Amino acid sequence: MSDMDLPTPDVPVDTVDPETLKSRIDAGEDVTLLDVRMESDYEEWHIEGETVESINVPYFEFLEDEIDDDVLAQIPDDREIVVLCAKGGSSEYVAAT
Repeated sequence: MSDMDLPTPDVPVDTVDPETLKSRIDAGEDVTLLDVRMESDYEEWHIEGETVESINVPYFEFLEDEIDDDVLAQIPDDREIVVLCAKGGSSEYVAAT
């Protein structure tokens, strides 16, 4: 399934461009990232930093009618999460979900 095949989110999602995210990280802001790329892509490279917490849960885990509790348990619910993917479609869908 490509980003083009994902359902359109039915709730608005705030977006942040890569330059702004990099500025936040460079400024030492605490950032929690939910990287929804495939595990192999995440293992190849992902964003790191002293103030960055990076979590990898591939987007297909969010395509089920009922998301598994184990998947949800990996995602903190007490702070802002920045969801990212390679092109933006998958992360927008997951953020809305």
